[in-house]
Amino acid sequence: MVNPKVAEGDKKPQLQLIPLAALEAAAGALSDGCKKYGPANWRTTGVSKSVYVGAALRHITAYYEGEEYAEDSGVHHLGHAMACLAILLDGTKYEVMEP
Repeated sequence: MVNPKVAEGDKKPQLQLIPLAALEAAAGALSDGCKKYGPANWRTTGVSKSVYVGAALRHITAYYEGEEYAEDSGVHHLGHAMACLAILLDGTKYEVMEP
């Protein structure tokens, strides 16, 4: 007999599939932003697509060019890029997007 909780759980996003290293890096970047600007500040100030896309691309480029960690925060550049993309997704969900 299958536990009905398992069947329901299988229908939901399998968050445990996200690699822990990715979660830790994104959390590090979001923690850095929290110290600077406050928690989830984008939900009240709005999300400028150009700001977050630009920042994500700068972090990806820095990583691609051989720099692993952001000089100012000590957080992995890919964590910063992930945080930028997460904020863009969150902004879409909460309808706080700007061009």
